[in-house]
Amino acid sequence: MDFSNGCPYNIGTSSPEIINKSYDSISEFYIKTGELKNEASDLNNLETLFDIQKSTYKQLNDCSSELCLLKQMWDLISLIDYQFESWKTTLWDKIDTENLMSLIKEMQTKQCNPQSPQNKEIKNWRAFGALNERVKNMNIILPLISQLHSKFMMERHWKKLMRTTTKEIAFNSPKFCLDDLIQLELHKFSEEVTELVDGAQKESKIESKLNTIQGIWEEYVFEFKEYKEVPILSALDEIVETVDLHSMELMGMMSSKDVEEFKERVMIWQKNLKTVDQVITIWLKV
Repeated sequence: MDFSNGCPYNIGTSSPEIINKSYDSISEFYIKTGELKNEASDLNNLETLFDIQKSTYKQLNDCSSELCLLKQMWDLISLIDYQFESWKTTLWDKIDTENLMSLIKEMQTKQCNPQSPQNKEIKNWRAFGALNERVKNMNIILPLISQLHSKFMMERHWKKLMRTTTKEIAFNSPKFCLDDLIQLELHKFSEEVTELVDGAQKESKIESKLNTIQGIWEEYVFEFKEYKEVPILSALDEIVETVDLHSMELMGMMSSKDVEEFKERVMIWQKNLKTVDQVITIWLKV
């Protein structure tokens, strides 16, 4: 078997099965290399016996060195990937993104750092590059998960996230966990997630303000007083001022791109306040 093609230099993915297969491949070549080194040693002994210059078998020694480096690389891949596997089962409400991000930072600055002396010989191998890519992606995913923990995230926002990623997740399930979010490949949708969470917060502000407006008008009462035994409206200054204020606020809501969920409700209140304004105007004329 050809050494360069048979050894696991260029594997771009990882799983427990792939890791085990890679170790098996390294072990197989280690055994074969050991056998060849024994043969080389016997040949060197014969060369000494017949006073012939000893062969160095440089390629054989290079293969032996690279097998040690491959073992080092796959030990690193195994360590980090199994650590990732242990994180995946963490339930949604137990995910400590701050702690996980600190562990990722340590991986990037120490174990997976291409500039570290221990990685000098393996940094250009595809398997090492793929490992770095997985760590980099996790470093992007974790802050996005932190954002998704926002109290403003509603069911409609999770459904929108699924439409964006074209993947389904059981976000209402008690078993909803980190692996579900990893499967969404959030690192590919960083801007969309940030925009989604930001929009959810703005929608909450719109809804809160609408509820305030509705609550105020449900409590308002037009007061009348007697004038020459005729009931007439009391001062309307406060009501007129409130109509103007709320009309401006509703106009501001309609100009927001995040109003869509409440657009119909905003338009109803715009119509209500317009009616109130018209009635007050007529009453004042009378």
